Amino acid sequence: METKPGTEIAEVIKKGFSGEKVVDIQRRLKLLGYSLGDRDVDGVFGPETENAVKKFQQDRGLVVSGVVDWETWQELVGAGYKIGDRLLYLKEPPFRGDDVKTLQLWLKTLGFYPYNENGIFCRKTQKAVIEFQRNMNISGDGMVGEETLKCLKSLQRIITSKKSSNFPLISKYGERKRLEKVKVILDYGEEINDIQNGEEYFAEKIYILKSIINFCKEILSENGIKCVVTVGEDESQSLFLFDRINFANKSDGDILISINLNYSVDKDANGCSCFYFKGLKSYSIAGKEIANLIQDKIVKNLGVLDCGVHGANYAILRETTMTSLLVEPGFISNPDEKERLKNTEYQKSISKCISEAILEFLKEGE
Repeated sequence: METKPGTEIAEVIKKGFSGEKVVDIQRRLKLLGYSLGDRDVDGVFGPETENAVKKFQQDRGLVVSGVVDWETWQELVGAGYKIGDRLLYLKEPPFRGDDVKTLQLWLKTLGFYPYNENGIFCRKTQKAVIEFQRNMNISGDGMVGEETLKCLKSLQRIITSKKSSNFPLISKYGERKRLEKVKVILDYGEEINDIQNGEEYFAEKIYILKSIINFCKEILSENGIKCVVTVGEDESQSLFLFDRINFANKSDGDILISINLNYSVDKDANGCSCFYFKGLKSYSIAGKEIANLIQDKIVKNLGVLDCGVHGANYAILRETTMTSLLVEPGFISNPDEKERLKNTEYQKSISKCISEAILEFLKEGE
């Protein structure tokens, strides 16, 4: 079920749209078992299609927006692949899909792949495949064909009986880096809600996030931690999500803290949430620990509503190569909370909570 030329989603497809791209989306949703109502595949993005998209996003750990952006489209295409459907190997652009995700999970459970199962057949995946092949005494060509699959399936009893976890940053907690050796990537930029909520909202959000990030950088730098911001001081670096992910991955960081502001049609919605990577059968151990530390400090010190710490499959968590966290300290859609978020002293308080949580996490292993 390869994506045919001309069917790639280059724009956001949402309620009210119609045409060939909507038909493609509806067919994929139907094949995955999602109901489209009485109208079925009709090429019209109506309420039933929107509900199906939301259910798909919820099931996949994505932002539940009801619109098909690039991230949702990639996940929708990838969901159609089952392991064994195609020969997997390293290529450019890389293979993406649930078959790759399952392969990574199996290799991780067997101890060959200690990273996020991000569904992208990258060099780390190839290396893990080769190590597995050599361990099984078969050709170490890095290609997942019939022989390699047969070996993996022969170990299914072991794979299914084991719990899997995730080990980015430092695999041995007792050997954490000294503070001056740690590099923290600080991130902010556009997200799915920005597409729907207009220029004024976007400008206000970026102003607030940039201030919080800069205060975090100042506090962490004072404590000897090297910091890199995904959006440059001269604003020459892109605000777009996948450009920021690519920049972060090239920066060779240990921890990524991405900060965003939540949005809801309910103007009374308020509070703070933190997110860490959660995959098919694994989660980021370090990510969950840091997320809880940040959440506890913000809720306690700033007196905001505790909206919880959650495992998620967002691209900023899934496709970055370091331990990654997403922090949403408030709702910009709430008028009262927005005014607090625009206050410089409140921004500093958020930054202090985030920075102190990172420092506390790193100092635990000293």
